[in-house]
Amino acid sequence: MAVHNMVQSSYEQELLQIVNHLPIERLAQIVNFARYIKSQTHEDFLDFADECKEDILADEAQWEAKFAVSQERLKQMAARVRGEIQAGRT
Repeated sequence: MAVHNMVQSSYEQELLQIVNHLPIERLAQIVNFARYIKSQTHEDFLDFADECKEDILADEAQWEAKFAVSQERLKQMAARVRGEIQAGRT
């Protein structure tokens, strides 16, 4: 238990150092995120010990494909916005 308390204290100190240098609007984000984490149960987190390497690689490939599609959409949206700005519509 003493080791756990030492690790927790170390995290607390690091968090306080970070928080002390943030603007107030970022602090609200941290509080909201902390509340979200607090609301999660242990069962909400995935246990990768039961997954085989092939399943993990297949899952990663699916995510990469989804991100690739979304990146292209973001580029298209950015180009459209730049066009609107150049045309004076924005």
